[in-house]
Amino acid sequence: MINLKPLTSTLAASMVVTVMGAFDVANAATFTFSFMNEDGLVDGTVEGVIELPDGDGTFAASSVTVTSAPAALGFTLPFDVFSNFPNIIDNSFTVSGGNIDVVASTVLATNGFQAFFLNNPAFGTQFAPEAPNSGVADNDNSTLVYSSVSVPEPTSMIALAGVGLLGVASKLKKKA
Repeated sequence: MINLKPLTSTLAASMVVTVMGAFDVANAATFTFSFMNEDGLVDGTVEGVIELPDGDGTFAASSVTVTSAPAALGFTLPFDVFSNFPNIIDNSFTVSGGNIDVVASTVLATNGFQAFFLNNPAFGTQFAPEAPNSGVADNDNSTLVYSSVSVPEPTSMIALAGVGLLGVASKLKKKA
């Protein structure tokens, strides 16, 4: 008969290490944004998600994604701003007390014809399929809103996964 005891212990240990590695990510803060049309040709609201490093300070976003926008704009959602608009002119967010400072934060991204702006000094906030004001636009940023998003800490998730794996290892050990 084969002794499975060493195998189950090794399997359990390797599963814990694998799960811990899967959740070993840099701390990131997630924020949502939204703005409504006031000055553009397309009525509606644009909403999305911004990923920033965790904590207070001034940071470049690692990701800006539009999750909701009027169909009349012609963009496929979700829309990864940095992948589709590689000309990033500005990408700077100031976070204080866990909140984005609307006045001190800016994203300007374009592909030469289309543009995405949050708090652009010249054109305000826009998601435009062509020239400025051709899409959803708020030239004075009066409808631009940021909100922080709470997500479970990776360490909590690791602890739960570890307890589950120990339970599986224990059952395997009893069967062996």
